[in-house]
Amino acid sequence: MNKIITMLLCIYSTYCYSQGAATDTVTINQGNFKVTWSHSAKYPVKVVWKLTKEMLSCSQPLKRCNCFQADPQLAQESNLTADYAHSGYDQGHNFNAADDACASSQVNVKCWYFTNMTPQLPHLNRITWKNLEDQCRNWVKGGDELVIECGSYGCVKKIGPDNVWVPAYCWKIIRHKNGVVDSFLMPNTDDVNAHDYFYYHTDITVIRQKTGIPTL
Repeated sequence: MNKIITMLLCIYSTYCYSQGAATDTVTINQGNFKVTWSHSAKYPVKVVWKLTKEMLSCSQPLKRCNCFQADPQLAQESNLTADYAHSGYDQGHNFNAADDACASSQVNVKCWYFTNMTPQLPHLNRITWKNLEDQCRNWVKGGDELVIECGSYGCVKKIGPDNVWVPAYCWKIIRHKNGVVDSFLMPNTDDVNAHDYFYYHTDITVIRQKTGIPTL
């Protein structure tokens, strides 16, 4: 009986189902970007930044430090190294490191805080999501200027000792300087890379309705 109870408790501790965004949040201004972090989900529901040509124009951009760490402003609850370890999920950047590679190392380290990370399956983080990040930089290098919002919502399971939520979807809204808005909603699934990122293009109202989060 004790084994059954223990097994049920383990199953319950990793189970979650939520279609909306977490609402118990705190907003942190990190300088180059702003994070709205959920205490329960332990991932950011929204991250906002402006991407300019100056941010990408340097002769010696910083290399990836892979220095994932707790956010000093939420030191105890954002120390999530053990949660991601061996989970099968990447520590997926929201404000990505390449957008901040021309900053000083003291500034760049902030994008490696766990308050900027979301559990993403590798095919999302390393392929489809990354390709959209690359496209944003290409737009800016070509003379555009972007205001970018991104985040996640929902919960399909929990990982680690701190029960970090694994989101069902990740979204991104890109505002170009000419006023055009591109919005994307991607499932956090193994087969997301079966399509290019533009397959997930959607209307901004869909993201607002799904997440309940105000956007710019």
